Amino acid sequence: MEYKKFLLFGDSITEFAFNTRPIEDDKDQYALGAALVNEYTRKMDILQRGFKGYTSKWALKVLPKILHNESNIAMATIFFGANDACSAGPQCVPLPEFVDNIGQMVSAMKAHHVLPIIIGPGLVDTEKWEKTRADETALGYVRTNENFTVYSDALAKLADDEKIPFVNLNKAFREIDGDAWKSLLTDGLHFSGEGYKIFHDKLIEVIEAHYPQYHPKNMEYKLTDWRDVLDDGSNIMSRKQ
Repeated sequence: MEYKKFLLFGDSITEFAFNTRPIEDDKDQYALGAALVNEYTRKMDILQRGFKGYTSKWALKVLPKILHNESNIAMATIFFGANDACSAGPQCVPLPEFVDNIGQMVSAMKAHHVLPIIIGPGLVDTEKWEKTRADETALGYVRTNENFTVYSDALAKLADDEKIPFVNLNKAFREIDGDAWKSLLTDGLHFSGEGYKIFHDKLIEVIEAHYPQYHPKNMEYKLTDWRDVLDDGSNIMSRKQ
């Protein structure tokens, strides 16, 4: 009954991955975390470790603790950049430092025999985001799609150098026609259900391409299906556990 784990490691977009109602008093929406739990049920545990507002610099101090305290992590996402790419302020992490931080996370995971997947930042609806962040904007704490693209491209190169998969959400979001991509965001930065659905689909694609042994369709379903269980239950553990 020992389950391998799929670690979701990131900032607020990871922390909110199970939130089915990202807009208060609105209808329920698609949730990445719930979708993964459903797909991997009786196959792999989904371990969510998202930290709202965190940057790669701060996350680098957290990851060793996670790897030390959580056994049997087989695969993990690394999803930072939406905060790091801020133009100024306490969350701003310059590009060279950001890339180095993510590289150190990749190395730490590899040292623990964890298969990493780097996720790049999507897009930001600056006008909508800044309406709710007037104080920060006045101080020059600005997020732009130009900078998100720069950070995303740097992560794509890092992933290529490390020979690990990369989920290019920046590109995926830009492929939406016109301004329709704005519907992928709730407050201008965080993902709506539509945004998480794209995230999910691209994530599953790279898992199938790079780590097919951990694609849901290729993993063994734990314990005998109830239809095949004998009356006395003697064959429940007949599958390899």
